[in-house]
Amino acid sequence: LTMARDLFTHSTAPCLKCHTTGDPVKDITATAPSFLLIPERLKPDWTERWIKEPQIIRPGTNMPSGLFRREGNRWVFALGDIPSLRAYKGDHAELMVRYMFQFSPAEQQRVKGR
Repeated sequence: LTMARDLFTHSTAPCLKCHTTGDPVKDITATAPSFLLIPERLKPDWTERWIKEPQIIRPGTNMPSGLFRREGNRWVFALGDIPSLRAYKGDHAELMVRYMFQFSPAEQQRVKGR
């Protein structure tokens, strides 16, 4: 959970810049939906494809491409170095999707101040 949270909240990751977070002041300018809605609205396999290559699924979307890059047989975060992920040999996009589908109101409270 810590690695996924570090990825989700990293200063170079745009997640918290666009998606609603539960912070009424920040949410006024949010352009993307709340992560709390993910389990009821999306499927994990589609979500993983979406975060890897959103422009292929919906050309012109505001969701940025290039968040992850292919490295061998896995996708790794492409926008910055995250110390807790340096030794992680798994797929970063898959890690992010698992985190997103477990996102709870309590987790929202943990990350909204970051």
